[in-house]
Amino acid sequence: MSEAGKIRYLRENLGLRRTEFGLKIGCTYRQVERMEEDPASISEELRRKICSEYGVSEEWFLEDSEEPQLEENSEMRRKRLKGILEESGMSQREFGKCTHTSAALLNEVLSGKQQLTIKCAKKIEASLGIGADWLLYGDEDAKEYPLSDALIKYMKKHPEIRKEIHERMEADALLDGGEAEDT
Repeated sequence: MSEAGKIRYLRENLGLRRTEFGLKIGCTYRQVERMEEDPASISEELRRKICSEYGVSEEWFLEDSEEPQLEENSEMRRKRLKGILEESGMSQREFGKCTHTSAALLNEVLSGKQQLTIKCAKKIEASLGIGADWLLYGDEDAKEYPLSDALIKYMKKHPEIRKEIHERMEADALLDGGEAEDT
């Protein structure tokens, strides 16, 4: 499998769309599309970002092996999902019903037979307010009050709230002695 094919395989294995995959590594949909078609478009720096963000080794890109080494990330995802399930006090069936996922799928993920996909993580995020980025990648800053699709949709409809947030960001940056981050 070519390096470009491996990027596509990795993205699909993680259940990510090109936009979602690219967001984590600072790339657009088009750039991810190009990477999946043309291995020459993949720089060494970009390869390192992909490896770091998605938990695969650089050797995997350079060797003839087909399967990426995702076991450690998959195990961490299972642990986070299991923890959320236990904290909820619900059975797998109740949890599945609450999050609009099937108990069978949850069982497959918890047993390691299937990966936790972004689609499933987003359903949990929407139902329980547990960040999909935390479930999938362990991003502790994204666990509570996630930047969900619903929040983004809400923010688009309320420019006054966006303005307030931007003002707070600028004020915080001034207090920190730096400049506000570009958003």
